[in-house]
Parts: sequence; C-alpha cells; structure tokens
Amino acid sequence: MRRKLKERKGSISLVYFGMVFLLLMTTFLIIEMGSTLENYSYAESVLQRACNSAVEKNIIDAYRADHILRMDTSGAARDFRSYAANDLPAKYQFTIQSINCSADPPAMEVIGTIRFDTVFSQYGFGSITHSVKVVSTNYALDGR
Repeated sequence: MRRKLKERKGSISLVYFGMVFLLLMTTFLIIEMGSTLENYSYAESVLQRACNSAVEKNIIDAYRADHILRMDTSGAARDFRSYAANDLPAKYQFTIQSINCSADPPAMEVIGTIRFDTVFSQYGFGSITHSVKVVSTNYALDGR
C-alpha cells in the first residue's frame, strides 16, 4: 500500500474513488435504514393508538357499574378500521389481514401489513412492506 501511495503514475486514484464510493454507499444505506425504522415506528404507534381507542370506546357501560368489563366486538373492529383509515397519513398503505376480538376480557389483536415508499424511491428503489401486529387488552384493576 505504501508503494502505491508513493507511485507517480496515478494508480492511487482508483483506490481513492473506490473508497469514496464505498463511503457514499454506506452513508446511503444508513440513511435508508434510519428512515425505514422511523416510518415503521410511526405507523405502528398510530395503529396501536387506534387499537387502544377502539377497545376503550366499545366497552359496554351497562356492565361497568357492576365492575364487569365487556366489549362490543363488532363495534370495536369497525372503529379500528375507521381510526386507522383516518389517522394514518396517505403515504402509508395498511392492509388488514385479521382482526380478532374478545368480549370478556375486552381484547383486540390486529395483524396486517404496512407499505410505504423508501427515501430513495424517487430514484427507482421502490417501497418496503412490513408486517404489523398490535394488541390491546383492558383488564379491571380494582380486583373485583
């Protein structure tokens, strides 16, 4: 390597350009991975809030006076779909694969996929699809 650095023919320029190219590709990879992680984390938190809100909203109030938690499962599934459609920005495409609800204890599990464009999609890199699973359960904490 030392001999290459002292050479006067200019062959070091190939090594230099190779190292710069490698450094740029590593930088682009780090930017892409960071953006993907941030987009996925944001979408997952929006979907988790939608799941929590749907469960809480659909607990039947008539049973609460007796310290019993029971949920309207069809209303919870309908509200989750509504919240997810309204709260997720347009850049995310969310596909629901399954919604499983139980009335007692009030619980919901949603499994689906989220798709969004990459940072470099404008240069032809396409989009990324991740699977998502959000779960919400509401338990009575007063021990009755």
